[in-house]
Amino acid sequence: MADLLLGAIAATTLFLLLQYAQWRQLSVVWWQWALTVLNLVYVVFVCKVVLSFLEEGMPKGAIVMGSILGFAAVVWAVLLLRFVFSAPRQAAAENKELEHA
Repeated sequence: MADLLLGAIAATTLFLLLQYAQWRQLSVVWWQWALTVLNLVYVVFVCKVVLSFLEEGMPKGAIVMGSILGFAAVVWAVLLLRFVFSAPRQAAAENKELEHA
């Protein structure tokens, strides 16, 4: 059941990112999408590792592995959001200047 839930959350996240990129009219190239999909796969992997440790009755192992692997996933996700899924600040500033002119 947890596998289905993780898969549904990952697919929904990818769909929402696609909708967000279209809504913001971001030009995301293929390798940026590849990095995004790899990050989603890695996050699902981290969740599965934590769940498997919990199923084996080792909550301390789940905390340790979840924090070690999860830190890398969070950093990767923040970098993706900052450099891939955010509008360039310079272009946004130029658009505001053109609107006021």
